[in-house]
Amino acid sequence: MMRSNILVLVLAAILLSGVIPAQAEHEWEHRYVIEGKVLSPDGEVMRWMTVEIDCSEDATDSSLCGNNKERDDSTGFSGNYELILHIHSGDHGMKIVLDVDGQKFEHIIDLQGADGQPEEADRYVTDDLQLDSDPGFFHTLAASFLLVALIVGSIAGLVVKMRGPKSSTESRSTKSRSSSGDFIDCPHCSARLKPRNAEAHMLKIHHVRGYEIPEEDA
Repeated sequence: MMRSNILVLVLAAILLSGVIPAQAEHEWEHRYVIEGKVLSPDGEVMRWMTVEIDCSEDATDSSLCGNNKERDDSTGFSGNYELILHIHSGDHGMKIVLDVDGQKFEHIIDLQGADGQPEEADRYVTDDLQLDSDPGFFHTLAASFLLVALIVGSIAGLVVKMRGPKSSTESRSTKSRSSSGDFIDCPHCSARLKPRNAEAHMLKIHHVRGYEIPEEDA
C-alpha cells in the first residue's frame, strides 16, 4: 500500500513539472506589452494622458481588436503608460494604432526581434509617443489641479502622521474634566451637584441655610 502511494506521488510530480512550464510558456506567448512615455512637442512628459487602441476603420488591424479594443492606460504623474495586449504568434507584422488625445501613432508588432527568433523578451517593447501639438488649455488646467491636489494631499497626510493620535490617557483625562467640570461635591454627603442646585440641596437635605459655594468650586 505504501509503495503504491509513493508511486502515485512520483507520477503526479512528473506530470506537474511538465504542465507548469507549459502554462507559463502559453501565457507569455499571448502577452504583448507596449510601454513608454507620452511627450509634448518640446519633449516634456505629459501627465494624465490616456493612451488607447484605435479600432476605427483603417486603423488597428481588425483581427487584433477583438481581444484589445477596450484596453487603455493613463500616463499618471510620471508620464509613463503601459498597455498589456493579447497578441498571438501569428500576429507578427500586424499594425496597432495608438490614440492619444486624437493624435495617432502606428506600431508594427515585431515578435521575432533582431535575430529572427521569437523569444519572450521580444514581447516587451518601448515606444515613446511625442505629440505634434499640445492637448490644449483645459487639459493643462486639469493636470495642474491634479498636481496641486496630489501635493496638498501628501503634505496633509504627512502632517497628520507627524501629529499622531492623542494618547488614550490624555483622551480619558480630557473627557473626565469636561464631564465633571459642571458639578461640585456636597461637603456633607456623596452627592454631585450642579452649582445652581447646591443651595437648595443643602437646605432641603442638610438643613443648612444661606450656603455659599467655596471659591475653588465656583
